[in-house]
Amino acid sequence: MAVSDIKTLLNAYDGQYLILDYNHLFVSGSLREEVWLLRRADEPALVSEILEAARTFGIQEASAEKGFDTYSGGQQAILGCLLVMALIRAGGVRGIKLLLSNVMDSISGENRRRLRVLFTEMAASHGLRFFTPREGGLRELELP
Repeated sequence: MAVSDIKTLLNAYDGQYLILDYNHLFVSGSLREEVWLLRRADEPALVSEILEAARTFGIQEASAEKGFDTYSGGQQAILGCLLVMALIRAGGVRGIKLLLSNVMDSISGENRRRLRVLFTEMAASHGLRFFTPREGGLRELELP
């Protein structure tokens, strides 16, 4: 599937999957704003949780107000994943199928491994399943 083919992806899967697309990770300019828009409230504890997790991925310069456009592409992808997982935990949501479109390809091998560990934890605690688009359909991520 083409990197920029989000319309096809949405048309095929938007009713069944939560889609996190590398080219459309955020709708706002900063982590604080993103959480505010998605939760409709100022949630400093949730933002702090995401920032603490980001530091375990080596994103030491992460902050609530820092513009997303100042992070590298891989850092943005990690922040997007951490944000989604934090929102799912905060909302007590279970059984989501998360479609990661071009997200994993933008992350280094070591950080992909770390994310898979977090994905495994989320699969066990919240019933999350993770998928990536592949030619002719989707493929579920193999978790450790």
